[in-house]
Amino acid sequence: MHRSTRLWAPAAAVAALGAWVLFDARPGLNWAIWTGAAAAGLVALHSHIRAKWSANSVLLLGIAATLIAGAAAVTASNVLHAVIVASVLVLLAMQMLLSVDPSRSRVTARFAITAPPVALFNAVPCALRCAAEATEQIRSTRARAWIRGLALTIPVSIVFALLLAEADPTLAQWRDVIDAVVSNWAFLPRIVFFAALLGLVVGAYGYALTTPANASSTEPREPVRWLGATERVMLLAAVTALLWLFLALQLGYLFGSLPRLQASTMTFAEYARRGFGELTIVASASAVLILLSEQYGQRDRNARLARGLALSLIVADVLVLGSAFHRVLLYEVAYGFTTARLYAQVYMLVVATALALLALEVVRGLDTGRLFRRAAIVAVALFVGLLYWNHESWIAHRNIERFASTGKLDVAYLTGELSADAIPAIVDALTLLPEPTRTELRNAMQQRYATHPLPATERWFEWNLSRIRAKAAF
Repeated sequence: MHRSTRLWAPAAAVAALGAWVLFDARPGLNWAIWTGAAAAGLVALHSHIRAKWSANSVLLLGIAATLIAGAAAVTASNVLHAVIVASVLVLLAMQMLLSVDPSRSRVTARFAITAPPVALFNAVPCALRCAAEATEQIRSTRARAWIRGLALTIPVSIVFALLLAEADPTLAQWRDVIDAVVSNWAFLPRIVFFAALLGLVVGAYGYALTTPANASSTEPREPVRWLGATERVMLLAAVTALLWLFLALQLGYLFGSLPRLQASTMTFAEYARRGFGELTIVASASAVLILLSEQYGQRDRNARLARGLALSLIVADVLVLGSAFHRVLLYEVAYGFTTARLYAQVYMLVVATALALLALEVVRGLDTGRLFRRAAIVAVALFVGLLYWNHESWIAHRNIERFASTGKLDVAYLTGELSADAIPAIVDALTLLPEPTRTELRNAMQQRYATHPLPATERWFEWNLSRIRAKAAF
């Protein structure tokens, strides 16, 4: 098969599929359909297989992108839809870049962060080269014959179709639909979308067909160790001592010691509100500090001391994260459950796992790429679980349950901030609420969805489980 045929045929099919199911369509099953098709095209064109793991990396990234895109058919949250789009773009960009040089050593934090712009800067010139090659093919004798044939066939076919439409109601209906679309120029935006998508897909697939010598790759280099050994030990010792001092001072009430809090003027709610964000930032920054010291710190006879300080700092970080996590729990008890608080807890779990992996790296010798890949697997697994778990329904249910003990219910948050994911849980719990809270919650929800109603009808590729359940609950 000629290279241009192997490139343009699947690219045109994927672009046409995108123009059909993505353009002016609600998020749903369509995102998984198109992402799976685009990723499958890259896997099929990937011809530079190395080791078994490297060969699978292109496939695994495509599967991960499709799995994340599939969550668009499960949730109706606009926030999650935006995160899904960003995640899929990053994974597809990484898949494109790895399709030429699939060495796992390339998969680092820098590679993942820069993958979208690097992929775009490689895809655009590649698309232009492929277009130039296609132009050369069109100028060939055989292509000219095809063009002349199309120039004769299309007008004749249109005339015959119009004549037959006068004798058949189905053809007449098709003619009227085409006439309506053409007369109001509604097809132009879709054609522009198709052309833009075709250019990107051609560029990505064309890049996948290039040889490794022509593809951009990053060879691992020994980092410049600019941080002196003495400065490294001093920095780690100071931060470690500061964190352990903080933990010692907080020992009496770090995990909610009631007598100490009652002796002060600070309530549980105020205690929970203050500091959990700062503690999370400190723990994250400390992990980055350890990475920098291990990656760029010079080695001398105090290397074992520096390693011990790094491990001690990691233990302190885990305890600080535990304190921050517990403060969020107290905050939820005092003020209720929200998506932001749940996301903060998930982030803390990711950081805690990364710290455990970092401790292993410090003991055995730091490999930042290996650390990133392992931490990324954990993060993606938690992210996928969060996407497919209807956590907004859980949040609504917990807040309504909390009303029985506190008598407080944030109706504005339940009906104004949560998406349609939470509607079934709210409707099911209405009978458990007393008046006038029940009527207030019902009226607020009806008012919101009267202003922003759920779609009455949807095309098959816009299928969304959350919207279906929400409409059934209403």
